[in-house]
Amino acid sequence: MKFRSTPPSEFADVDVVVVPLFDDKRLPAKGLTRATRNVLERIVAESVSAKLYEVTTHFGEKTGRVVAIYAGKRAEYVPERARALASAVVKSLWRSNAKRLAFFVAAESIGAEAAAQSTVEGVTYAMWRPESHKSRPEERRLPKISEVTLLVDGDVKAAVRRGEIVGDAVNLARRLANEPANLMTPTHLAGEARELATKTGLEIEVLDRERCAALGMNSYLSVAQGSHQPPQFIVLRHRGRGGDAIDVAFVGKGITFDSGGISIKPADGMHRMKGDMAGAAAVIAAMGALAKLKAKVNVIGVAPCTENLPGGGATKPGDVFTSMSGRTVEVINTDAEGRLVLVDGITYVQRQGARRVVDVATLTGAIQIALGPYFAGLFGRPAAFVEEVRRVGTAAGDRLWPMPLTDEYREDIRSDIADITNSAGREGGASKGAAFLDAVVDAGADWAHLDIASTSWSEKDRPQSPKGPQGPAVRTLVALAERYAE
Repeated sequence: MKFRSTPPSEFADVDVVVVPLFDDKRLPAKGLTRATRNVLERIVAESVSAKLYEVTTHFGEKTGRVVAIYAGKRAEYVPERARALASAVVKSLWRSNAKRLAFFVAAESIGAEAAAQSTVEGVTYAMWRPESHKSRPEERRLPKISEVTLLVDGDVKAAVRRGEIVGDAVNLARRLANEPANLMTPTHLAGEARELATKTGLEIEVLDRERCAALGMNSYLSVAQGSHQPPQFIVLRHRGRGGDAIDVAFVGKGITFDSGGISIKPADGMHRMKGDMAGAAAVIAAMGALAKLKAKVNVIGVAPCTENLPGGGATKPGDVFTSMSGRTVEVINTDAEGRLVLVDGITYVQRQGARRVVDVATLTGAIQIALGPYFAGLFGRPAAFVEEVRRVGTAAGDRLWPMPLTDEYREDIRSDIADITNSAGREGGASKGAAFLDAVVDAGADWAHLDIASTSWSEKDRPQSPKGPQGPAVRTLVALAERYAE
C-alpha cells in the first residue's frame, strides 16, 4: 500500500474519488470537476435520511467512480470518526477492481495532520481481513487498492508516515490474536517477536522455563504446568534515547490458549480463547511501532506467554505458589490465570528499574458485563497517572473507562492461608482482578491496568473494522510512550 498527499487541486488519474458529506452540505471548495460537483450536489439533495457511514456510489463517463460517505455533523468530526469513515469507504470497495483512491480529507475541525493520520489508519485497518485460512482466494476478500492519495493542503508527510506505522501495528496485533492456538503457541509468538525485533532493531530476550524458575516466577510458571508447550517470557527493549533508564514499561498477558485449566471453561465459545494473548500482541506490536517511529524514549515491553490447560501436572484449585515479588498466592480458580502471569511480569519490569508500568490483558469477563463491547476498563494508581492514561488513550483512539480500585477490593483478595487469593467471588470481579495485580506494584510507582476483555474481539462488523480481533490498546501504548519522549 502506497500513501501520498497532495493539494486537492493537483490530483489526477485515480480510479475512485471519495468525498465525505456533512450535515452542513458544504462540498470541498477545491479539486472537484464541474461534473463531479453536480453529482455530489444531487447526492446531498437526496440524502435527507442518510445514516452515519452510509456510502453512495456513482459511476459516470465524465466522473468515473465517485464515492460519497455520510459523515454526520462537522463539529463531531474527531479522529475516531475520520478512521471509521476511511475504513467504511475501503470496505465498500472490497469487491471492486479499484486500485487507486483519492480521498478528500476534512481537516477543518481537527487539523490537517490529525485528519491525515486518522484517514491513513482507517484505510489500513480496512485492508486487513480475518479469513486468512480460507483456501479459496476469492473467499479471503482482500481489497485490490494499492495507492491512496490524500487530498489536503499543507505538509502532512510525517502524519501519513505515523498513520501507516500505527495502522500496521494495530493490524499486527489483530493478526496475532486471530491465529488459531495450534499456529500461535508461546514458541510461535516468541518467533513473531524475534522477527519483528530483527526488522526494527528492537533488543529481544526470551526467557525459558529454567530462567524464569531461577528468577522466582512461580506464579507465572504455575499456569504453564498443564501444557506440553514450553512457556516463553518475551522481553523487548527500545532504547530511543540511550542509556539504561526506563521511561515506561508495558506488560501484556500472553495466554495463547485458555481452557480454564482444571477449572475448565464451558465448551461454548472456548475457541475464542485463542485470543487470550491479545494483551501480549498489543505490547509486541506497540514496541515495533515505537522502534519504527524512532521514538526518543526508553521502553521495556514484556509478554509472559503460556497455555492454560488441564493435565497431570496442572495446577489444582487450592495450590499455593510464591510469586517473584515474594507474595504467596493461593490459586482458588485456575481460570483466573491471567493475573498469575501478570504479577510476575510486573515484578520483572520493576526489578529492571521501571517506575511507570502499564499492563494490558483480556483479564475478566466481569469487565464485559460492566462495560459491554464499547470501553476497556482502566484501573491503577495514583489517580493523576490513571487520568493521564485515560486522556492520552482517548486521544489516540482507544475508549477507556476508569473503574474503582479501593481498599475494600484489596481486602477481598486476602487469602486465609496465603497472602492473596486469585479468586474472590463474582461481584466486582474486574476490580478484584485489578486489586490482585496492585498487590505487587511497588509503593510510589505509577501503574495502570487496561482490562481489554470487553474490546479485544467484536462479534459483528464495525465501520472501522470487520468482525474479529480489534487490536485494542496498541495506539494507547504508542501515544503514551511518545508522551514521555516529550
